[in-house]
Amino acid sequence: MIKAVSLSVSFASEPIFEGVDLTVGAGDRIGLVGPNGAGKSTLLRVLTGALAPEAGHVTSTPGSTVGYFAQQIPDPEQTVGAFLADGLGEVHQVTTRMHDLERRLVSSPGVLAEYGRVQERWSDLRGWESDSRLTEVRQRLDIDHLADDTPLHRVSGGEQARLTLARVLLSTPDVLILDEPTNHLDADGIDWLGRWLAGFGGGLLVVSHDRAFLDRTVTRIVELDGIHPDLQRYEGGYTAYREEKTRRWQKLLLDYEAQQKDLRRWEEDIARTRDHALGVETTVRRGLGTDQLRRYAKKVAKKAKARERRLRRQLEAAHWIAEPQTRPPLTLAFPADEGTALSAKNLSVRTLITDFDLEVHAHERIHLTGPNGSGKTTLLRVLAGQLEPDTGEVTGGPVALLPQTHDTLRTKTTVFEHFRAHVPVYADDAEALLDAHLFGPETWDAPLSTLSAGELRRLLLAIMVNSTQRVLLLDEPTNYLDFDALDVIEEALRAFHGTIIVVTHDAYFARAIGLGREVAL
Repeated sequence: MIKAVSLSVSFASEPIFEGVDLTVGAGDRIGLVGPNGAGKSTLLRVLTGALAPEAGHVTSTPGSTVGYFAQQIPDPEQTVGAFLADGLGEVHQVTTRMHDLERRLVSSPGVLAEYGRVQERWSDLRGWESDSRLTEVRQRLDIDHLADDTPLHRVSGGEQARLTLARVLLSTPDVLILDEPTNHLDADGIDWLGRWLAGFGGGLLVVSHDRAFLDRTVTRIVELDGIHPDLQRYEGGYTAYREEKTRRWQKLLLDYEAQQKDLRRWEEDIARTRDHALGVETTVRRGLGTDQLRRYAKKVAKKAKARERRLRRQLEAAHWIAEPQTRPPLTLAFPADEGTALSAKNLSVRTLITDFDLEVHAHERIHLTGPNGSGKTTLLRVLAGQLEPDTGEVTGGPVALLPQTHDTLRTKTTVFEHFRAHVPVYADDAEALLDAHLFGPETWDAPLSTLSAGELRRLLLAIMVNSTQRVLLLDEPTNYLDFDALDVIEEALRAFHGTIIVVTHDAYFARAIGLGREVAL
């Protein structure tokens, strides 16, 4: 239904991907994965026609329709009811026309013939199912509480995302392209979406970092890994992909001589590119170059740096994926706590939480569950002392809270400065810990304002597991994290000796960090 041939896209003269070929046919279930910034969302925009590639082309089957979920609201002034109704497409237009003609029949019998034609089309489109479809989608995606006349700009970001997903699903396209569809869904919503997609007969291409969701919904994985310029292909869901990827890296590392040859080839290639860039730059400095030559010199220099980054990333990824025990320590060694870590008595907060009691022992790992709107985030804020309860009290601690959003941290403070301000260790130890959490030397002087949402979240988690607070409250910690970051954070939390209370809908993550006791709201 969609066929991409030799797609290439660059940003600031640096290739994001090159020579990408991909076909999505009827019944295909494809997961697109890769680290943050590798170009996944860019590729989706090219496939849907929102962005033109620099090379290559995309074709689709004539008459086929594509449903694209990108968590973007097109018109903030549109109402919830109108926005969802548009997702029903022609059946909504025909239903509206049929009801209009019904009202006119009494005074204008001449419209009877048109009414008959419209009613026949309504039957062809199975219009009687539209109301039940709309009701089910609204309920399952937890947006049935939103009034039809509510403007989109008055609903929360999470509700906007769920509304957009609902509209895409209601349109029943031939191909679904979904970018992180499980964000902002609770466990019941994720379960329903998985079942809905299982019954969807068209093609599916989904970007997701929810590993359990990928295992359930896809049969093939394609990866933009940030190292190779084109797609890497794997059969099966996430688990099969990860096992095969590990096998491939192990084979590479076992074949040491081949790796050394490859290393020398990369280094020679980088050296040649550097020499070329230096030669062009020297010519430009002597005043012998044109504006075109100056631009070319910058492009060559960027290409050398890009190849250097890719080489370092390839070698580190290969080593740590195949031999994870070689990764530097992720957490500092603190003495173990004993007794009660945190206690809440008779908490009540507005209408969300009533007479709530919780006693948490040292070393416990608690999974805080409940549907969207049940008060999980509110409870974490109360436990962290950021919100006063109407009644009751909280004792224990000290406590560190990872919120769902952290825009207030986008300052000029550097990564290294921020880490050392919260983790009092020697500079060498700080560098080792940052490196273990995937912050290499090239990122230490980067201002917090330049970090992506995933990088900022990873930095905060690195600080929390190495801080003196022995009770961590984590609100959806997997949001924005790619697979490499998830591996690191899971390993760090497994090594953490304190107490953890986590709100997460990521079942894979909950198992990986050993969440034992479940507390439901």
